[in-house]
Amino acid sequence: MSAQAVIAGPRRGLLGLLFLAALLTATLPTVPAQAAVAPATQRPLATGVPGSTITVGIKPLDPFVGRAGTGAYTGFSIDLWNDIARRNDWQAKYVWYPDIQTLVNAARDNTVDVAISGISITADREENVDFSYPMFDAGLQILTVDTPAGLDLSHQLRNLVSPSTGRYLLVLLLMLVLAGAITSAVTHVGSEHRWHRRMSDGMFRAAAVGLAGDLGDPQKPLTKVMTFAWLIVGLVFVSLFTASVTTQLTVRSIRTGIIGVADLPGKRVVTVRGSTTETYLRHHDITPRTVASIDDAYPLLHQGDVDAIVYDSPVLQHHIDVAHDRKEALAGPVFEPEAYGIAFPTGSALRKKVNAALLQMHADGTYDELRGRYFDASS
Repeated sequence: MSAQAVIAGPRRGLLGLLFLAALLTATLPTVPAQAAVAPATQRPLATGVPGSTITVGIKPLDPFVGRAGTGAYTGFSIDLWNDIARRNDWQAKYVWYPDIQTLVNAARDNTVDVAISGISITADREENVDFSYPMFDAGLQILTVDTPAGLDLSHQLRNLVSPSTGRYLLVLLLMLVLAGAITSAVTHVGSEHRWHRRMSDGMFRAAAVGLAGDLGDPQKPLTKVMTFAWLIVGLVFVSLFTASVTTQLTVRSIRTGIIGVADLPGKRVVTVRGSTTETYLRHHDITPRTVASIDDAYPLLHQGDVDAIVYDSPVLQHHIDVAHDRKEALAGPVFEPEAYGIAFPTGSALRKKVNAALLQMHADGTYDELRGRYFDASS
């Protein structure tokens, strides 16, 4: 066998295998190729190099975050961040969010580089975002309307018109009708007056005896006994009615009886939806009415729709300070202490630089000066 034949044999075998593989491929069912999924492009975490622009998420919460008529953002948190940015040579781009939960979610998802307002540091939030050192010591407090009823006639009248007062008046009317019916029956014989005339005279006579103590000059022994008995019933009724109304007015005149957190169960309480205050109240078996923002709660208190507002102490204290013409008072001391912090996406390099700036502000007195600008020194 020649060398060419030896070489040609393997070649023919290889060609046969290739032909067989092509034939099998052609007969197999075609599987559509899946489109390649490009990896999701994530917004990179801010590094905080000097001169960079930091996207800052904010939420309205007076006096921490507000907006002036010119459109400029104002408040304690805004001034605090502006000073932090100045110390790090950053520019701030503010983004407005409607509530705290949406703001925290924006930091969690790295939609913003920083979230600042009045964000309470909690264990649940720590699982989703990183927090700075505490930027403000806070807690919860109760706001009620402090309106002495003795100085407000309209308040007195509103308290007087109540279901319990109506029940007493209904009982009185039934008693007078009964007395009129008895009088009509007794005087039926020999009387020329019709029954409704006799009954109205009897009701008037019963009212005069029972409520005014006008005994007149009864002649018959039975009439004297009935008159005396009716006088006793009238005195008892008037005493009970007077005591009930007096108690009712007194109880409603002492700021709904709320002097601390222990008085909240059973009261009509309002707070901000999704806040740590709502969580606290529900955990303590207090079901609050909730509103979108704290500014929506104040009118409910003044209209008498709720008995108390429960919310962050610095916010309520600031409201008291600026609302000089309103009859409001803080009931009891601060409870459930908590701290506000600045939130970052997990792993953000900004956290360390912000913490350093906060320590510098405390050391050089800038923080105390800023706090004193917005809050009373005692707060």
